[in-house]
Amino acid sequence: MHSMHDFMVQVVTIAGLLLAGLTAGIVVNKARREMGEAIDRRRRALLGPAVFEYLGAATAKPLPGYLPGVLSLRDRRLVEEILLEAARGATGGIRERLTAAFVGQGSVRTAIAALRSRRRWKRADAAESLGLMRSREAVEPLVALMNDSEPEVRIRAARALGLIRGTTSIRPLVRALADPSRWSAIRVAEILISVGTEAADEVLAAFEGLPRLGRISALDVLGRIRSLRAVGLMTRCLDDEDADIRARAAHGLGLIGTRRVAGDLIKALADPEWPVRAMAAKGLGRIGDPAAIPHLREAMKDRQWWVRANSGEALRDLGAAGRDALVDMLQSDDPFARHMAVSQLEEGRLIEQYVSDLTSAEPEKRAAAIRFIERVTAGASLDDTSRKAAESTQERVLRALGDVLKRPGPGPGPRAAGAR
Repeated sequence: MHSMHDFMVQVVTIAGLLLAGLTAGIVVNKARREMGEAIDRRRRALLGPAVFEYLGAATAKPLPGYLPGVLSLRDRRLVEEILLEAARGATGGIRERLTAAFVGQGSVRTAIAALRSRRRWKRADAAESLGLMRSREAVEPLVALMNDSEPEVRIRAARALGLIRGTTSIRPLVRALADPSRWSAIRVAEILISVGTEAADEVLAAFEGLPRLGRISALDVLGRIRSLRAVGLMTRCLDDEDADIRARAAHGLGLIGTRRVAGDLIKALADPEWPVRAMAAKGLGRIGDPAAIPHLREAMKDRQWWVRANSGEALRDLGAAGRDALVDMLQSDDPFARHMAVSQLEEGRLIEQYVSDLTSAEPEKRAAAIRFIERVTAGASLDDTSRKAAESTQERVLRALGDVLKRPGPGPGPRAAGAR
């Protein structure tokens, strides 16, 4: 009995000692961490102004000339953190001075060495830091890292190369478009788009050598960069045997927005594949060439909903002439065109605009509003959709007129007041 009691006492004692030790360890670690953070704050308060004085200086004096004395390992780490924070939004000459500072204090060399770490998070962090450092020394190691076994590490390396820019750093990103099974094409495309015109030139040079999916992604990149140098390639792609490539080319031409391709997109409205026709209609709306209006009116009779919708939206975006075309379509012999015209007029809140223009002081606006009411009313007998649109419009007209009648008239003039 006593032995069991002694055993339990020993167990409780050992558990208490372990708990006390664990508590003491937590307290000590917290105290050390807080002490370290306090020291970091004091040192950053001393080092930060010196770093920013270097970044804003007009002289060629290197960073060590602005720092107080010989730096400890802690100070070097803090200086690197301050520089990395400043690099996130730096431009122009400040960016060049930051790169010189990173190279000068050995940060670039240390980060390149970390790319070989066994720990994936260290490789990823090192790649991200090298992108902010923007040193050309890091290009080859980052290109090699794009073959890393970890997807996140590869993407960080790609993003870093996009920040460094230059032909040698962008070309591997373009090649990555050719391997969508290993890369997220969307993420690589976003990196290339952020690079801008430099990336457009490399994409154009590599385009013919890319596989089908790579060419589709490349057309997206070129369109979103809005490079006029890509117009020739995209117009040629409108005749490609692949419908997806034709559709992406039409979409890209719309994003670039030059009117000189209006004829090519009008021709694409007759493509045998509906996605191409839909993208051509959307592109014509973005370009804003009034010459496309009659062709978009015809496209509103298309049996594919997306083609009709994009054509109607394009007309809506083409100003007064496009809106007039939509109103005219309310009397079309084609029911698909009539229904889409009603839908676009409602979606663009144009019906409310026409109704409010009935009481406008401008004769042209009143005439356009009356013509709209006449078109809707005349089409009411054609089908249920047109009839419902006419009834809805008539109700809104009555409400608008009722609001006008409720408005107070002009008050009595001075003479009338005096006559009383």
